[in-house]
Amino acid sequence: MQKDRYLFMPSYSLEPNKISLFNKVYIKIPRPNQEGITDLKLPQELKTTKRLSSNNQIKRTSHNFTISENAYRNLKRKINWLYYLAKSKSIKTYNGKSIYNFKIGFHTFTLPSKQIHNTATITNQLWNQFLTEIRQRTDMQNYIWRLEFQKNGNVHYHLVTDTYLDYFFNLKIWNRILKSYGYIEVYKQKHENLSFAEYSQLYNSENKIDRNVMAKRYAKGKSQKWEQPNSVDSKSVISKKAISFYISKYFAKDSKNGTIKNELDNDDNSSNMRLWFCSRSLSKLNTVTDFCELMQEDLFGIVKSIKEVVCKVAKYATTWYFDIYKAMGWNRKVLEQVLKNYAFSTGYQPSG
Repeated sequence: MQKDRYLFMPSYSLEPNKISLFNKVYIKIPRPNQEGITDLKLPQELKTTKRLSSNNQIKRTSHNFTISENAYRNLKRKINWLYYLAKSKSIKTYNGKSIYNFKIGFHTFTLPSKQIHNTATITNQLWNQFLTEIRQRTDMQNYIWRLEFQKNGNVHYHLVTDTYLDYFFNLKIWNRILKSYGYIEVYKQKHENLSFAEYSQLYNSENKIDRNVMAKRYAKGKSQKWEQPNSVDSKSVISKKAISFYISKYFAKDSKNGTIKNELDNDDNSSNMRLWFCSRSLSKLNTVTDFCELMQEDLFGIVKSIKEVVCKVAKYATTWYFDIYKAMGWNRKVLEQVLKNYAFSTGYQPSG
């Protein structure tokens, strides 16, 4: 019978927040052995499920600055691995504030004035220079970044890493790079002759910000001669709950209505440029995958025992989503041992 040509091998894949059950399907090909008896060999696995690429950059000829669904899932997977493997640590900030149980940081880098270079130039020169300096000065090894556009058409970058990067440290380096490309001078010329009333009208026309707050911002800008615009935003993540929020806010998938991009960009100067990127250490992390019969512990039973587990059934796989931090005692130790053994087998080392 036709169905006898196939062998279905129950398999699983495990990540820090989900486990999937699916079948790997093989074609049976008869071959005679030395005794003349027909045997079977399994030379080819059928691709019955859509596999995610482990590549960490977009290579389409014309991406129109839109990230694919597969790439977005891969990006979220890398962030989940980054957070799960990050060591909790206490941090003393530049201004003396203490942060307890720091895991990872989300950072946003913007342009303080209208974009005057195409996005490829800014990415390959300004943004790459910033990342190079950060890696050299902090030994940052594990990170992910994503390119997006503001409503005004300016490009901005989101960076997430398990290395603590102080806001003032980021600001000093990023603004210095921006200055060398003319962005600080344009910002300065726009603000240096503004009265407080004009400044408030520009940034608080709907009076949503307290007047005292606006006054402090205006006074600070004048004292710095408008040469240190607030072009950086830094958030420290200390809880699992915050991860979903920051992914949806800073690493959201592009709108189906179309992606805003800069008028300086076209297919000639932006084809094949990176829309996101992750460090080599994270590019190696995908999923723990094996045959179910080789499972040393009942991982499915362990996952199903976790509170608030969610099960979703698709055509080729069933997936259970869970919060590993809600696993209790021995169950959590088993899951962590499998996940960390896999990660460390790739050479992954969390920061600090």
